[in-house]
Amino acid sequence: MATLTTNKNFLSPVGFQFKISSNQYPNLEYFAVAATLPGVNMSATQTPYKGVNLQFTGDRLAFEDLSLRVNVTENLENYIETFDWLHSIAQSKNSEELKVDATLLILSSHNNVVKEVEFKGVFPTSLSPIDFDAQAESIQYVQMDITFSYTNFEFK
Repeated sequence: MATLTTNKNFLSPVGFQFKISSNQYPNLEYFAVAATLPGVNMSATQTPYKGVNLQFTGDRLAFEDLSLRVNVTENLENYIETFDWLHSIAQSKNSEELKVDATLLILSSHNNVVKEVEFKGVFPTSLSPIDFDAQAESIQYVQMDITFSYTNFEFK
């Protein structure tokens, strides 16, 4: 039987940090401004029986993509970092070696880590375009969206 939480504070959407291999991808980690904790789905299994489909619990989880938004540095270091990672995966004979682990740290209202979400086998699958516009009325710094696939995630 579940028990009612003793912490009545609500989760703040601005309280997070994203950690990924800082030796290989330091600019993704440092300049991350938004992350999406992916959804998880489990399809029910249908079994035909006497003119109806009976629903049984599924046995496989389907994970949605991990999304990250990053401020782009002036010299495009983090864009190039991600581009090179994608390029390396496409050209590698053993692209499994290019997967890394990443962690989404969930922070409390006092900026203390309250939960860690560990993603295993992370690799980028898409990199958003960058728009340049000389007619913009104000400067809005460039951001890029990166979509990642992964093997699994778990809460620590």
